[in-house]
Amino acid sequence: MAHTATSAKSVSQAVEFLRHVCKEVPIAAVVLGSGVKVLEELTEQQSFSFDQVFGISPTIVGHAGSLTIGRVDGKLVAVLRGRFHLYEGHAWDVVTLPARVVVEWGVPNFYLTNAAGGLNHSFAIGDLMLITGVRDHLNPSLRETGLLPALSAPALDCENDLTRHLWLVGEKLAASDGSFRPLRRGVYAGLIGPSYETHAEIEMLRRLSADTVGMSTVPELVAASGTATQVAGVSVVTNVWTDEAIDGHEEVLKAARAASLRLDKLFRAAITNLKS
Repeated sequence: MAHTATSAKSVSQAVEFLRHVCKEVPIAAVVLGSGVKVLEELTEQQSFSFDQVFGISPTIVGHAGSLTIGRVDGKLVAVLRGRFHLYEGHAWDVVTLPARVVVEWGVPNFYLTNAAGGLNHSFAIGDLMLITGVRDHLNPSLRETGLLPALSAPALDCENDLTRHLWLVGEKLAASDGSFRPLRRGVYAGLIGPSYETHAEIEMLRRLSADTVGMSTVPELVAASGTATQVAGVSVVTNVWTDEAIDGHEEVLKAARAASLRLDKLFRAAITNLKS
């Protein structure tokens, strides 16, 4: 049973807790999607459960529900291992609570990750796609239920200095590290879930120019949009939709783990090069 909004802390309560346990504002925060494991070993790290910080915990396998604060090459970062989803029964305010806390905390750089299905025929399992846009018309189920506020037409633009910086870091890694695949770029379609898409839905999303599809991230992007916190999103392509059977959640977690090494390299290099 999912927690209700009444059991969650307010943004101000969560920020007050974080400011009490950490006197310095992190230069970056990172949200990790299903099975994504990066930034595992930080220096000077301290960890807290989501219950301690937000008053509630995730209920989905692959979402640890912890917030770790520590350093990467001297830069303080906050790593949120897990998130809340609309399909868990949470209200919009709960799903966006961590993102709104990151913004109110004053964190200037915010990285979002997700495990996503690859719709683009040129994508391969394990690819990392930088999210450059989320189109409003790709979220019909969210809008019809009233769970997703109207986005600016024709798309939620995710291009900013942080996404450009992440792209450049990825380009440099691909040129210098033979094990690092070049980053992809594209549009992410966020649906409620928790079911995987039918073949007809996959074809519809492809025709609408979506490159990946998942069940998260859009609420966080919307919540942080227009604030002083810049957001960059990365989809880990954990399966590629074909005419064959669609893989389940365990396969998603397996593919996410395989891509995590490359994502870890990307984030460590990006955070190291962030300007204080």
